[in-house]
Amino acid sequence: MKLLPLFIAILLMPFSINSATTYSTGVGTVEFNGKCKDNRPRSKDDHFKAIEKAKKAAWDKYTGKFSAEKMSNYMANSRSFVSELDKYITEYAILETDCSKSRRVYTVAIKASINSTMVDVTLAQYNSSTGASSALKGKRVAYYIVARKVSSAKSFDTKNTTQSEKITMIDSDESSYSDDTSVSFSGQTTERSKITTGGSAVKKSEQREYLLSDNQAGVDNAIANSLKRIQTRPMLGASIDTRTGNDGLFDTIRQEFIGNTSNGESNISSNSFVTLVAGFDHPAISGRVEHFLLGTMDAGPPRIDPDTGLTAVDVYINAQLVWVDDGFEEILAFVGPIARTGLGADERLAENQALNLAADMAIDELINKI
Repeated sequence: MKLLPLFIAILLMPFSINSATTYSTGVGTVEFNGKCKDNRPRSKDDHFKAIEKAKKAAWDKYTGKFSAEKMSNYMANSRSFVSELDKYITEYAILETDCSKSRRVYTVAIKASINSTMVDVTLAQYNSSTGASSALKGKRVAYYIVARKVSSAKSFDTKNTTQSEKITMIDSDESSYSDDTSVSFSGQTTERSKITTGGSAVKKSEQREYLLSDNQAGVDNAIANSLKRIQTRPMLGASIDTRTGNDGLFDTIRQEFIGNTSNGESNISSNSFVTLVAGFDHPAISGRVEHFLLGTMDAGPPRIDPDTGLTAVDVYINAQLVWVDDGFEEILAFVGPIARTGLGADERLAENQALNLAADMAIDELINKI
């Protein structure tokens, strides 16, 4: 076998190039009778049997990354998907082959291109037809998800505290000799020392500073599309604020989430949260919009992915789903931080890919918790 172990070693996770296509790798092995030619069995049937197994392995690795809710829906319909794999795996590239005449085993490694958009659409159709749905199906959901950039991250060295204890022990041996006129002593003293050392290590959490991202539209699109996927009716938070007389509230919340607060914390203030909740009791929307998402999506600095040479961006999302009923709020679920990596030809494409992946995962986890 030539490079096959290397390819097997990198089969860790599927990675995406754009919003419609996901790449996933797989390995297929078959036993055969006959001879090898050009590192393949002479029989084409054996070659394509191995490829079909590799495609199934790539598919299983791709679906293995589904969230709990998405996996539940997929498992209920897995036979339909597997029976039509070529509908979703649009193409594949052979990475390496190994034909062993002595062992009568043929192995092939492939990289499969999966139409993830079609997968999501099909899952949504199955979801609708079976009546399975999230608790928010058909309901309006406002979202206040702030797009941030990590401007700096300060880490601290580990602080070590050492403690020691020294115990000294003395043993004494004595002998006495006596006669009628005198007593004498001969003695031997041994001193032993025992030193016990120990201690503790304390490491401070990393301190991050944030800036507002210039890609708020990308975050809004990612969240809206994820909410639509679970058949809700998403609404921009700023749109709610306009209807309730709280113009500019989301701008205030954005500033608070980057640390422009009285205490310097990067979080929504209690006053803004109370104002936000009170807005949902406004006559303009009371009883018509009862849920909102609140949180952040943070994009890290771009880097070069060593395997593909493409630009990679990591995105982290923290979000909570809040229900407001008669002026009283209830936090239904909280998720995060959830991290996803996007790949693309440039930073913006990679960031948008990561935003979509992180938003889908976060929404699925939130729904699975309520």
